[in-house]
Amino acid sequence: MRHLNLLPSLVIGAVAGSRSMTPGALIAGAGLMGLRTPGRPAGLGSRVGKVAALVLGLGELLGDKQTSAPDRTEPGALMARALSACMAGMALAPRGRARLGGLLAVAAAVPAAFVGLKARARCTEAVGPKKSAVIEDVVVVLGGLACVVIAARINR
Repeated sequence: MRHLNLLPSLVIGAVAGSRSMTPGALIAGAGLMGLRTPGRPAGLGSRVGKVAALVLGLGELLGDKQTSAPDRTEPGALMARALSACMAGMALAPRGRARLGGLLAVAAAVPAAFVGLKARARCTEAVGPKKSAVIEDVVVVLGGLACVVIAARINR
């Protein structure tokens, strides 16, 4: 049962594989609403940091719809996803297990970027690029939000 407390770290890593700024934005939003994650995410300790993370997350969701958006599996994009996943995974891990949470999140983020890209391509074939992007956003944001809320509740 103790290992289930690390599940939010693993899943938030998969979220970062699809949207690199979403994990930080979700953790920041939860903080602004009074939910506390077990760890202290870097840069999200102040109100300004939290608002900046929310703006970056929203900007990414909007920017992803542009044809000029970079491929999520390019080396720079993968590095950003791994870093975001690590920070978020550490923040959602139980106290004293931040490193493991960060490692699990990174381990999920990289393959999730490739799986997500393939899934998005198939969805695009079925419903078109704009709808598939919105579907992915909904799945990613709701999944990430669930992770943050669960981590805040089970790791009090």
